[in-house]
Amino acid sequence: MAPGAKLTLASTRRRRYPAGMPDISSRRTGPRAAVSSRSAIDSGYVGLILSGAREAGVDVDRLLARAGIRPAELEQPGARLPQDQFARMIALLTRLTRDELWLLGSRPIKPGTFRMMCRLLIHCGSLRQAIRIGCQFYHLVVDDFVVRLAEGEHDASVYVTDTIEQPRRRRMVNGAILMFTYGLMCWLVGRRLPLITVHYVFPEEAFSSELEPVYRAPMLFDQPRTEIRFDAELLDLPIMPDEQRLRRFLASMPSALLVRYRDDASVAERVRGILRRNLKRTLSLEDVAGMLAMSPQTLRRRLLDDEQCGFQEIKDQVRRDVATHMLKKSRLPLEEVALSLGFSELSTFHRAFRRWTGMAPGEFRERHATPPARSDSAN
Repeated sequence: MAPGAKLTLASTRRRRYPAGMPDISSRRTGPRAAVSSRSAIDSGYVGLILSGAREAGVDVDRLLARAGIRPAELEQPGARLPQDQFARMIALLTRLTRDELWLLGSRPIKPGTFRMMCRLLIHCGSLRQAIRIGCQFYHLVVDDFVVRLAEGEHDASVYVTDTIEQPRRRRMVNGAILMFTYGLMCWLVGRRLPLITVHYVFPEEAFSSELEPVYRAPMLFDQPRTEIRFDAELLDLPIMPDEQRLRRFLASMPSALLVRYRDDASVAERVRGILRRNLKRTLSLEDVAGMLAMSPQTLRRRLLDDEQCGFQEIKDQVRRDVATHMLKKSRLPLEEVALSLGFSELSTFHRAFRRWTGMAPGEFRERHATPPARSDSAN
């Protein structure tokens, strides 16, 4: 490509790119005046996604500008990107690179691959069948990773194995594939799927918290493989074979997966926020509805619309997440952990925690607690 063209490639590692990019300049540009820290994406995570395109010589700054993002602002400490701009950037990056994995793999995944797979999956009889067919489908079209389903007596896992050597690319591919897979699973059955744990092969980083609103489950790093674990009974859930629903889903990609299942502004998230701030209080549906200035019936309906779950389920999720965090990060006695979560008796907390995670609180702490810091003093 000649110097001065709109896009340049420092290397012809794969193929040439078009001189121009899709023009979306008529859309809203510029960052929001104020962006909630939980409703935006950390700039470090954005940088990882763009790393493949940047290394291929794509003019990433121009791409960001076309997506309504000021490149200089992403370089500022603590910079975050609004979710809608993030989704727009991903859509533009996919169209520009003609690769649904954004130049992070050894060869491109042609645009339309995901769409074709979705058209196959909506005709499956169960989530189990859809996962298996989806895994087989991608095994035919990619070389860098394989997604598999493993079933146990009580739980199941969807896991990723890969052959990627470059650490940054490996982190990004593992993270993206697991996120897209989980989002698709939720969409196929029309509800958020509760997870037991999420495992990653890479170490915890500053922007690992970006994944928490997606999964809402204990996250473990430096694990043997990247996977999500969930109740095996969920595999029997039926698929929603609705062509019109599929068309709406595909038309809203990638927002349908990147944003919907981490919608921090939803009523469900507002309920979670209230419950987190009032853990020691036994708040009822009526109490929370009053705080949100709506009737209990309206709140119940909105929760079903947002995530197809009830108030008690969200309450259990919040308590579980806080409990696992406290057990991993602190050495507080179990009695204090139970009291801080609103449990008046330790035995009640034990039963609830075992129901949430499949293990007792003490066992969970032994497996996952952060080891105490080592002393720097000489012996």
